[in-house]
Amino acid sequence: PKFVNRLLATNFEVMDEMGMDTMMPFMQDVVRIDGLVGSLAKSFVADPTFMPQIVNHVGIPSLVDWIGHVSMMTLYSVLHAAASPVISPFVDSMQDPREKFQWRRRMEAWKFGSGSDYILPSDE
Repeated sequence: PKFVNRLLATNFEVMDEMGMDTMMPFMQDVVRIDGLVGSLAKSFVADPTFMPQIVNHVGIPSLVDWIGHVSMMTLYSVLHAAASPVISPFVDSMQDPREKFQWRRRMEAWKFGSGSDYILPSDE
């Protein structure tokens, strides 16, 4: 119980300090790379002696697997932010409806896979 309480207390304190753009997506089960990386980095700074305990608790294989997921989320974030705006006009002008459909779904996957479908409080 102390492990989980310490982990949650540190993370929520850090996310609260980072503001609503970090806290609100997390509270609604939306993971965004900016909030994730920021909260992890600040949690490490806030409680550096806890990180080895977390790694020990989670295990190296699970950590490596998780890093793969975070890497893909990062890739999707980059593709959504950089590639989608550039290729969207080309997709819209495609003549083949099947190809256009596939590219639109691909761009939606980048958007949803990056958590970019969540409208941040600062963007409202």
